[in-house]
Amino acid sequence: MDEHQRLVYLSPEYRRRRREIELETRAFIERYAEEGLRTGIVRIPVVVHVVWNTAGQNVSDAQIQSQIDVLNADFRRTNADTGSIPAAFTGVAADTRIEFALAVRDPNCGSTNGITRTHTNTTGFTYATLNNVKSVATGGADPWPSDRYLNMWVANFTDSLLGVATFPGGPAELDGFIVDTQAFGTIGTAAAPFNRGRTATHEIGHWLNLLHIWGDDQSLANTCSQSDECADTPNQSIMNYGTPAFPHISCGNGPNGDMFMNYMDYVDDAAMFMFTQDQATRMNATLSVARSGILSSDGLIPVTEAPTPDLWMQDNADDTGAEPDPSPNPMWISDDIWVRNGADGFMNQDHQNPLGDQLNKVYVRIRNRGCAGAAAQSGTVKLYWAKASSSLSWPAPWDGSVTAPALMGGLIGSQAVTVVGGSHEILSFDWAVPDPSDYAAFGADKAHFCLLARIETSPASPFGMTTPETSNLYANVQNNNNIVWKNVSVVDTDGDGGRFADVVVGNFDPKPRKIHLVFEAPKRASFTLFDWGHILIEFRGEALAALAKGDVKSRGFERLNDGRLIQTQPFAQILGLELKPGEFGTVHIQFVPNGRVATGAQVFEFDMTELNEKEQRIGGQRFLLKTTTGRKRPCWDKQLNTFDGVGWTNSKQHNCACGC
Repeated sequence: MDEHQRLVYLSPEYRRRRREIELETRAFIERYAEEGLRTGIVRIPVVVHVVWNTAGQNVSDAQIQSQIDVLNADFRRTNADTGSIPAAFTGVAADTRIEFALAVRDPNCGSTNGITRTHTNTTGFTYATLNNVKSVATGGADPWPSDRYLNMWVANFTDSLLGVATFPGGPAELDGFIVDTQAFGTIGTAAAPFNRGRTATHEIGHWLNLLHIWGDDQSLANTCSQSDECADTPNQSIMNYGTPAFPHISCGNGPNGDMFMNYMDYVDDAAMFMFTQDQATRMNATLSVARSGILSSDGLIPVTEAPTPDLWMQDNADDTGAEPDPSPNPMWISDDIWVRNGADGFMNQDHQNPLGDQLNKVYVRIRNRGCAGAAAQSGTVKLYWAKASSSLSWPAPWDGSVTAPALMGGLIGSQAVTVVGGSHEILSFDWAVPDPSDYAAFGADKAHFCLLARIETSPASPFGMTTPETSNLYANVQNNNNIVWKNVSVVDTDGDGGRFADVVVGNFDPKPRKIHLVFEAPKRASFTLFDWGHILIEFRGEALAALAKGDVKSRGFERLNDGRLIQTQPFAQILGLELKPGEFGTVHIQFVPNGRVATGAQVFEFDMTELNEKEQRIGGQRFLLKTTTGRKRPCWDKQLNTFDGVGWTNSKQHNCACGC
């Protein structure tokens, strides 16, 4: 905050930009907070600049990786000490849906391990000279572009400084995070009590626009008058140090007291272990408002041997454009396709369930794996929809040729696109979503659909695909980086809702075939879907009658008296289901909370995958279960429009309290 205050008074532009960012953040939160946690994952490219004078200050690659591991555990709430959160606060503890990885592409389109090493003649930096570490000219290392990378500098500080980060909105040449070698990572030079990597967790919270949990009002004689602008963090007096005992009460916040175990307090590393849902919302708002360049950075895309222009789209968060995509994740969860109910998908690039029988917007991100600023490539993007099924093939039903029992798919639109190397373009399509009531034959699954985007760079077959397409849709997507696929769940606006989901199982082939169904909750390092509750499976329709009767072999289930199955472990399967040509049925999946564990704000994934007789994936669907609903906007300070870049000041003209 001291560095922030310094910049405020030195730079009117910084002061103006900080005010602008705060108001933009508030507007974003007010509009989108009720959607809850984001469905997708944001992965931030990191470059670590090691600035060293003695060999002992030249921290190892392993120590750097230990810090990245801590950030991922803390921001995804998979940290080992998450179980230490007091019961009073577990309900708001959150997975932020943000991850970090060392960059593999540098700003000049060269391969990198995400680490630079600079020998300096400066024996030690201090708080007064901290920005010297950010420039070669002053004994440090120059930053990489801050709109594409999170810059970290690790150096020796000879005073008491642990670390400092910049808020968004500051000068690009200063943007990033500085840390002392003794407060970095968990091994090597890291020293207790700051040897668990939480200095970085705290400071990168600031980099994503989080404020201190006590509101930084300690200079106002401890008046409890300021806020961190997050409604689910109790108001507290001043910062806490060391390892406080719970509860620690201040500002009349009993009986639970301060949330001192929050990463945005000043306690020792061992005593901090949570972010909240409102903090997660604020950080994700920042990624959409002030740090949106990170969302399309190519810093995590490896450089090919001959980095020629290559239009592509990302299958999942760990897809780097390789063909075939080696990711173990399903191919039907692309975040490069997202739906919005309105025309706001350039601002909010997270998926929203579309509304049936209404006009929605579909957004598709097109990337170019070539070097930044290099030659462009052009193509035609074609977007298709199909009735959701674990058995989808190509080109039917996407081409509109399957019309019974209703239209089963079709072309949404086609647009030309040109993208320069290292950049991206976002295309917007109007989608008149089918009326779910037209699919009553599929029962509860009437409101689920899939989207498929293809980039054609040639007008003739194979249309620029590396591997010519076959009827195996899954293989087409996996083998070609210019095809992506996404499941969507359409909200039936005249339906009754509920915590359940459905997927069609069918046979589009002209001959009978046997299939296997796999039901799986992806592995997690902390809470799992099975900590939250139970999963009930029900088979509907004549084609799946054998499953309901128990005539087909299964593993990982217990059968109830009414024919339903309850899944008892993260991996379960049904083997050897035979379907005749044109046969369809519905798998009804119900999520039932057990109420035993307060899991807080999480997004659990659950996959139903269809395999052929050779145990190869054909298709499937991923269901996302949000354990908490969205929140209404926080109760902002009364002086909503009088933020001056430092704090919120009194104003008779803008004395607007909550609710007005």
